[in-house]
Amino acid sequence: MFKSATLLLVALATASAQDASRPIITTTGGQVQGITASCGLFCSYFQFNGIPYAEPPVGDLRFRNPVPHRGWSGVRDASDHGQSCPSLSPLSEYSGGEDCLFINVYSQNLIGSRPVMVWIHGGAFVLGNGDSRIYGPDHLVQENVVVVSFNYRLGILGFFSTGDTQAQGNWGLKDCVEALRWVRANIAAFGGDPNNVTIFGESAGGVMVHFMTLSPMTAGLFHKAIAQSGTALVPWGFQYNPREMSRQIADAFGYPHDTAELTRLLRYTPIAEFVALQRGITDIPIPRGFKPFEYVPSAEPVNSPEPTFITQRPIEILLSGAYNHVPIMFGHTNAESLFMVREHAVDSTVWNEFTRNPGFFVPHFWNIPAGTSEASAVSQAFRNFYWQDRPLGPAINLEWTTFHTDQQFIYAIDKTVRLTADRSPQSTYYYQFSFDGDLNLIKRLLLLTDFPGAVHADELPYLFSMSNLPVTPILPSNHANVVRQRMVRLWTNFAITGRPTPNSDTALQNIQWAPVQGGNMAYLDIGHDLVPGNNPNQARIALWKDLEDRYANDPFFYPYQ
Repeated sequence: MFKSATLLLVALATASAQDASRPIITTTGGQVQGITASCGLFCSYFQFNGIPYAEPPVGDLRFRNPVPHRGWSGVRDASDHGQSCPSLSPLSEYSGGEDCLFINVYSQNLIGSRPVMVWIHGGAFVLGNGDSRIYGPDHLVQENVVVVSFNYRLGILGFFSTGDTQAQGNWGLKDCVEALRWVRANIAAFGGDPNNVTIFGESAGGVMVHFMTLSPMTAGLFHKAIAQSGTALVPWGFQYNPREMSRQIADAFGYPHDTAELTRLLRYTPIAEFVALQRGITDIPIPRGFKPFEYVPSAEPVNSPEPTFITQRPIEILLSGAYNHVPIMFGHTNAESLFMVREHAVDSTVWNEFTRNPGFFVPHFWNIPAGTSEASAVSQAFRNFYWQDRPLGPAINLEWTTFHTDQQFIYAIDKTVRLTADRSPQSTYYYQFSFDGDLNLIKRLLLLTDFPGAVHADELPYLFSMSNLPVTPILPSNHANVVRQRMVRLWTNFAITGRPTPNSDTALQNIQWAPVQGGNMAYLDIGHDLVPGNNPNQARIALWKDLEDRYANDPFFYPYQ
């Protein structure tokens, strides 16, 4: 408390003797000089970009827990974003570098103590960064919150594990923890309240937000959470067998399987070789998104040499109730996997592969042996329910993407909501984003406007100014602007108060969004209007629950409630 107050006083004293548009703030690492950015007519805010929060994880620091940055002398220019972490671009081009652990802070006022919203970006754990070119805070900062974003290690560099003590894993998650520690120590100097921090993220970022709530390492670092289109239970978000993944990496490089020697050699393997080994989304073998991505969170050995993030599977932690209980929002778009309608155009073998392998329809996490009558029953039930077992092909495109939506996203999110509401004394909120309008930029980018619904990540332009995407200006009267205003208000209300609809609010149609309680799966549909309801996608979820209860086996099976 006293340290934060001292930093704030130093910042205020310094601000009086400098260019008001280029404020200088003193952090625990040194001084940074920000810039003033525009958020519209008569609207501006301060940006502090590219602040190092951890030492570059290079050499002997590769595949180790992050180390707080040692600091710098003089005033660091914070006008530009720092380097992104190494990744493949969507065009399979290598970019970024290992000196990438940077944090960004956006605040309209450096005086005072405002709620803080910390964004964890998505990108399938192998892509992305926290830069304002894609996650511009223009709309959020106007609601009297401080916004923070940052980079974390991706792909092999962020999630490699040998499954033993040689490389315990979860480096990217621990980068998030280190960033949150930086926020706790420094955000008061930027006008933020370290005692009112909300973490939020989408897709892989939503998964990581949920993992943050499950780890003892994060205790006290945040006070609310929003997980968009992802939780720790999604089928692609947790690696059950990191040892096997390490063997595959060893074979790809021609390295020994001995985990100590493998880790030693990988610490000094050129980055470009790592990135070349990481597959893009379209390179993932069929069935894509039904099984864990290669480089994702995993459970660490309890006897690990460094502090651990998690040592159990997320379902075990959820069921135990022994995790960080904070007010939390979970949700998804109504047509998450609509992008799969294009899958057969990218890979013409898809329909034939699923036809030849009906076992693909059986969730891997139910651990049902292949070729058994139980596996056949589950596969047949899904095919009958979603498309009446018609031949696979373009004629069932929409039904196909609905099944993918439930398999990859909604089933796991719905289950997470139920388990969390059952075990947490804090409020659990549930939403579905269904609006289909002119700011559904991902849908437009993927040329999916002929199909109904909001695809994965379509809600993001309603929260952020995404200047790196092609955006056609829309008129002020366009209803998409109203939806954006509501979405921003719901999210910032939650960050400020722990309730998305704390009072009657004309901007929110005077709607009261109730938390999930008991068997009442209350939720809010965010569409043309805000519509409260109960039990979203009820018939579909009931099928999944019934099949799980009847056929799923240990060690991955746990009952729905």
